[in-house]
Amino acid sequence: MAVTLVETALVFIFGLAWGSFANVVIDRYPKGESVVLPRSRCPQCRNPIAWYDNIPVISWLVLRARCRKCGGRISWRYPLVELLTGFLFAAVFHCVTLFAPSYVFLRWS
Repeated sequence: MAVTLVETALVFIFGLAWGSFANVVIDRYPKGESVVLPRSRCPQCRNPIAWYDNIPVISWLVLRARCRKCGGRISWRYPLVELLTGFLFAAVFHCVTLFAPSYVFLRWS
């Protein structure tokens, strides 16, 4: 079964979203904070981040690694974790679809 670029891109985007959630867990879990509430917020001013400023990687680039409200720096760790997770999801998806036995093989075994 051939893997299309569109399928891989969708899995990559899904991985970016999981990477964004991973950042929340990485930041809050060691502090004993909830990973669900409150919404994402600036590490410096603690103001909530609007949904359009919370798009994995893209928002970090558009805002030039700064908070829209206070101008505080946002660490490079955030897009790095998102990108690594996105690439990992895409790589696993690609390998599984390339090397997994086909349904025809399963039917005849």
